Amino acid sequence: MRQLAALLVSMCILGIGNGLVTSLLGVRSTIEDFSSLAIGIALAGYYAGFLVGGRTIGAMLAHVGHVRVFAGLASLASAAALLHALYLNPVAWLVLRLLSGFCMSGIFITAESWLNEVADNRNRGRVLSIYMVMGMGGATFGQLLIGVDNPGGFGLFILVSVLFSLSLVPLSLTRTNPPRIRQRHKADIAAVYRAAPLAIVGAAVAGLTHSSVLTMGPVYATQVGLTSAQVGWMMGALLFGAVANTIPLGRLSDRFPRRRVILVVALGSTLVAALMSTATAGPALLTAAMMIYGAVTFPVYALSMSHMNDLLDIDHLIPGATALVTFRGAGAIAGPVLTAGTMTLMGPDGMWLALAVFHGLFVIYIVRRFLARPHIPLALQRVFAPIPVRSSAVVANLIRRRRRGPRED
Repeated sequence: MRQLAALLVSMCILGIGNGLVTSLLGVRSTIEDFSSLAIGIALAGYYAGFLVGGRTIGAMLAHVGHVRVFAGLASLASAAALLHALYLNPVAWLVLRLLSGFCMSGIFITAESWLNEVADNRNRGRVLSIYMVMGMGGATFGQLLIGVDNPGGFGLFILVSVLFSLSLVPLSLTRTNPPRIRQRHKADIAAVYRAAPLAIVGAAVAGLTHSSVLTMGPVYATQVGLTSAQVGWMMGALLFGAVANTIPLGRLSDRFPRRRVILVVALGSTLVAALMSTATAGPALLTAAMMIYGAVTFPVYALSMSHMNDLLDIDHLIPGATALVTFRGAGAIAGPVLTAGTMTLMGPDGMWLALAVFHGLFVIYIVRRFLARPHIPLALQRVFAPIPVRSSAVVANLIRRRRRGPRED
C-alpha cells in the first residue's frame, strides 16, 4: 500500500480541484447570465470529452508512458481552468469542458492502471475502497471551497489551476515503477445486454442523473437564492451522502437479491426528486435533501456494475465494464442538456422534475425486468465492489472476482 500513497494523494488533490470547478462553473455561468440551456450544453462537453478520452488515451500511454501522460494531462487541465475565466461565453466553455473531460478521463485511466498493477487478491477490495474514498472525499471538500472567494472574480479559477498543478507533485517525486501497458478491450455491448440488460440501463440512468445534478445543481441553487458558500455546502452534502452510503448499500446488496436493492434505490431517488420538485425549501432543507439524494442515487452505477459482474463470465468483465462506461458516458452527455431544457421551460424546480422522470422511467424498466426474469439466484452474486462514479473501464481490473458461497433464497 505504501507504493500507492503518492498516487492516492495526487488523485485526492485532483479531486478537490475537480469538485471545486464543477460548482464554480455552474455559479459563474449564472452570474454571467447564460441561459439554462446554454449552460447545460456547455457543461455537458465535459462528459463528451471524458467519453472520447476513454477511447484514445490507451495509445498515448503506450507511446509515452504513464508519468508523462499524467503530467501532460494535469497541466492541460490546469490551463483549461484558467481559460474559463478569460473567455466567458458558452461556446468557449464547451470547448474547454471537452478538453477538461478528455484530460480527466486520461488521468483516471492512468491512475487505475497503476492501482491494478499494485493490487493483488489480498488487498484488491481495500485498494478500490480507499481509491473511491480519496477521490470522492476530495471532490466533496472541493465543493466547500467555493465559499472562500467571490465566484464572480478570478481567484477561484486560480485556486483550481493551482490544485491541478499540485496534484503532479506527489506522483512526480515517487520512485514507484509505472505499470505495464495492458491489452485494450472493445466494449461488448451485445453480450452485456443479453446477459444483464438492467446493468446497461442502470449505467445510462446513472450517467443521466449524476451529470444532471452535478452540473445543474449549482445553477439551481443560485437561481433559488443560495449564496456561493451555501451552494458549496449543498453540493458537498450531495457527495458526502454518496461516499457515506455506497459501501453500506453495496454490502446490503450482497445479502439480498441485487435487483431488489436497485429497485428500492430507484424508488427512493424518484420519491426524493418528486417531493423536491414541489417543495419550498431553505438552505438547510436543500442541503439535507441533497445528502439524502446523493446517498440513494450515486450508488446506482456501482450496483449496476456489480449486477453485471454477477452474470458475466470473468473473461468478459473488462469488455463489459467498457460497455457500461460507454452507456454511462452517453447518459452523462444527455443529462445536463435535457435537465437544462426542463429548467428553461419550468424554472429552477425543473431540475428536480427531470430527475424524477429519469428515475421513474428506470423504476418502470426494473419492474419489467422482474416480469421477464423473476428470479436470479443469490449464489450467482459476487462480492460488491465500490466502483467510483467517475471511473474508467480500467477500474474493472480491481473488482474482486470471488463469488459468494452457496446460499438459500
